[in-house]
Parts: sequence; C-alpha cells; structure tokens
Amino acid sequence: MYSGMAREGCDLGLLALRLGIGGMLLGLHGWARLVKAFGYLFLGQQWTFIGLVQRMGFPLPVVFAVASALAESVGAVLLIVGLGTRWATLAIGFNLAVAVGLELSKRSSSFELPAVYLIGIAAIGVAGAGAYSLDARRAPRRKLKY
Repeated sequence: MYSGMAREGCDLGLLALRLGIGGMLLGLHGWARLVKAFGYLFLGQQWTFIGLVQRMGFPLPVVFAVASALAESVGAVLLIVGLGTRWATLAIGFNLAVAVGLELSKRSSSFELPAVYLIGIAAIGVAGAGAYSLDARRAPRRKLKY
C-alpha cells in the first residue's frame, strides 16, 4: 500500500505528465492542425495533410485527417483538464502510434519524439488522470487500495 504522501506524489506526477504532454501536443501540433482542418472544411483552403493520410493508405483520408486534428487538439485539451482521460489517451495514442509507424517505415530517426509522447500517453492511459483532474471530481468517492 502507498502512504498518503506517496499517493500525493503519484497524483502530482500524473498532473505534470498531463499538463506537459497535453500542452506540448496542443501547442506544437494540435492547434495548427485544427486551424488547417477548419480552413479546409469551411473556407475551401488547401490542406496538404490529407495527401499524407491518403499516401499512408487510410480510407476516407479527409475523415482520418480531421480525426487526427481532433485527437491532437480536443484530445489534448481533455487530457490537460483530465476529463474523459482514458478515451482521450486512446485517440491520441492511436494517432501517435501511426506517427511512429510512419517514421519507422521511412527508416527515419524522427520516430523518437512521437514515441516519447506515446510512452507518456500510455502511462496516463494505464494510470488514469489522478486526483487533480475533472475525472476525479466526477468519480464517486471510494477507498482505493494501492
């Protein structure tokens, strides 16, 4: 069993992971991709990411490109606030696994960044959002055994 202090440390670690990974994912990838998706869907602008998704062999490349943009933006926001965390990590994790696979298929060393993101996302997905999250506020109070 964990002491109260150890549990507090785990919860703070999960908060740091959620804020760090979610913030970087949103700020460095998600926001720009969401803006591009909006421009494509509503303003008729070009979006080269759809071509990449199509070359990867996904059916309905527009749908998968928009889903990727939503995972990296809305999913990142959900991750940051800790709401629907496990569902958010599932969507983000799939997106990152595709990115890792793409880089590995090109025999590129650029797979490291999405792989590091993926490891962090997997850890959060397994552990949950922690006490400092909206998920914890919504969950019924119960005594946890660690």
